[in-house]
Amino acid sequence: MSHPLCCIGSAVLEVIGLNPRRLDYRSEAHWAEHAVFDDEPFYQPTGLGARVLTLHLAARPHVMGGLGAYAALKRHHEAQDVVPFIRLMAGSIGEVVGDVAIRRLGHGEEKIAPDGLGYRHEFDVELLLVGRRAGGF
Repeated sequence: MSHPLCCIGSAVLEVIGLNPRRLDYRSEAHWAEHAVFDDEPFYQPTGLGARVLTLHLAARPHVMGGLGAYAALKRHHEAQDVVPFIRLMAGSIGEVVGDVAIRRLGHGEEKIAPDGLGYRHEFDVELLLVGRRAGGF
């Protein structure tokens, strides 16, 4: 096992294996607009909307493996599980980002090998922060 970088439920993303290449965070806030007589509109905050993390992952299964972690992500996605998302750092220190649901999962492979499996695989995983610990990043 190489150095783990993060865990999404039972899927462990590692330096060697299924490797995170980029992580994007997106959130939205809701603001109600109210007309004010003879003045600019007044905006009132009404709460936060969805908080979404998008992970861009890559694997080279013929050299480094990684498809087992993808299979675990796919199982969580298809079962619509709510699982913990933990980011790991140097020195075995981690941060519990929160509970997530895998909203979208995409997979592409290229340069197909003679065994029928692509040499390069890329994945996009969209995580929706849910529950009490969805406070952000």
